[in-house]
Amino acid sequence: MNSNIIRRGPALAFVLAGIVAASVLTNAQTKTNGPIEHIAATSVNVTGAGDPVRIDLLRWSTDAEREQLLSVLTKSEKELAAALEKAPTLGYLWTSESAGYSLRYAYRVQTPEGERLIFATDRRLGSWNPQLWKPVGNAASPDYPFTLIELRFNRRGEGEGKASLTTKITADGQAKTLALDNYAAATVVLKGVKRDNRPRQPSN
Repeated sequence: MNSNIIRRGPALAFVLAGIVAASVLTNAQTKTNGPIEHIAATSVNVTGAGDPVRIDLLRWSTDAEREQLLSVLTKSEKELAAALEKAPTLGYLWTSESAGYSLRYAYRVQTPEGERLIFATDRRLGSWNPQLWKPVGNAASPDYPFTLIELRFNRRGEGEGKASLTTKITADGQAKTLALDNYAAATVVLKGVKRDNRPRQPSN
């Protein structure tokens, strides 16, 4: 009996060492894998206009994640809000508010004119500061507890952004994505949208 224990000891130690090594490697990879996209913009046509906005994207939604949210939207917007709360964090949107917003949906569509990027947060912009992100003028203001943002870039990489702060959301059947209803008529809330993918200095 004792000899069996002795023989199993080195094997068990080898297995445990492998588990620890894999865990260390996974943690190291997690720490070094940074955002795949940096996007900068400035708010416009909302209270607090001129506020700098930054999007740091870690990854895009998978097909399964995208299809699941599309399916939920066909049922109700309330269920979509609940699904976004449970969805994984894909990146962050930063404003001058005290905290950032988790991106729970991220999808891109190539178009003849350039590119569409669609993001969704699980909270409404302005949640951390009610004085910001209120539409100005006569713009409509749907009462969603989340925010869907659609950025459109031309071939030169110049972009603008609109959001569900001023228009309703819909399912774009052709592109198979969450989208803004009647994008052309919606109010621009982000101007000077551009990618900023210059190498970042690692934080201490």
